[in-house]
Amino acid sequence: MSDTEPPFTGSSPDDASPQMARRQKALEAIFGGKFLHSFLSPFLVIEDHPIECPVAIRFYKKDFSYLSKQLYLEYQYRSWKGFNPELLDKYATITTTKLAAIDTLMQNNTNRLLKLLEQHGHLGSLTLWPGVFRTDVPIIAAQARAYMGVLSKLDRLYTLSGTANLMGVIDSSQRADVEFTAKKAVRAFRSILQTEVTRLYREAQRVIAEQNRTGKIDAAMAAVVQQQSHDIAEFAASTQHEGDELAIDLLRGEPGQLIAEAAAASTAAKNAHSTPTEFGTIDAGEAVPGSVAFDLTSPAAAV
Repeated sequence: MSDTEPPFTGSSPDDASPQMARRQKALEAIFGGKFLHSFLSPFLVIEDHPIECPVAIRFYKKDFSYLSKQLYLEYQYRSWKGFNPELLDKYATITTTKLAAIDTLMQNNTNRLLKLLEQHGHLGSLTLWPGVFRTDVPIIAAQARAYMGVLSKLDRLYTLSGTANLMGVIDSSQRADVEFTAKKAVRAFRSILQTEVTRLYREAQRVIAEQNRTGKIDAAMAAVVQQQSHDIAEFAASTQHEGDELAIDLLRGEPGQLIAEAAAASTAAKNAHSTPTEFGTIDAGEAVPGSVAFDLTSPAAAV
């Protein structure tokens, strides 16, 4: 396990009742009482998980519950007779690969900032945030745990960019670029997920419609589809009025391509043979895509 990945604890029959009650409380706090009493799958809990960066805190509070439930549906729908398995395989591949690409982006830029701070004789953990949000995080899907790993690396990246800026290693424009790139990548994943979730929902509707046609209706399955419809509509409504420059900017390009280009550019910069004197410069005289700034608005996206 990497030093940036949060530890977790799982449930077991030998747990004392207070511990089990804590884990059930975490599940209910994120997903609600109805979900707690209807959920029939093992889950993990990341206990006392700290989130310091306000941006990471907002992502967790706004997106984590919805994303987790939609990611869990991949497993749930696999047990449904007649559900298109190729659609589920595509869903799993897209969510897994995009989260891995964002993780690569975060780690590459974190390593570059650490290297710059070290070259200037500074430690990588000099700054503190005014407050820390701590919570027990229930994990019901593998990709949801990967998403929390991404948020942890986002947290670390923001701390390092702030440190590097305060120590004079990077300027405020470079700090803003690296932070905006990281934030945009996480938001792009949410956009990708929403598109793929809609495809799953339409397939689930088709399965239920077929049940209605044959007169063999599974009430539990119909309830799942109805709940997904409610969740999709509720989450869409909550994101319609964000009105920030990030939401607008994501409309200019395909979110999956933005993530892929950002991760590739960060890897190119990491592999470049250079001794950077400021964040983003390449000394070897060789043009490396994405080596100057942190911008995702063009195909030559800088990371």
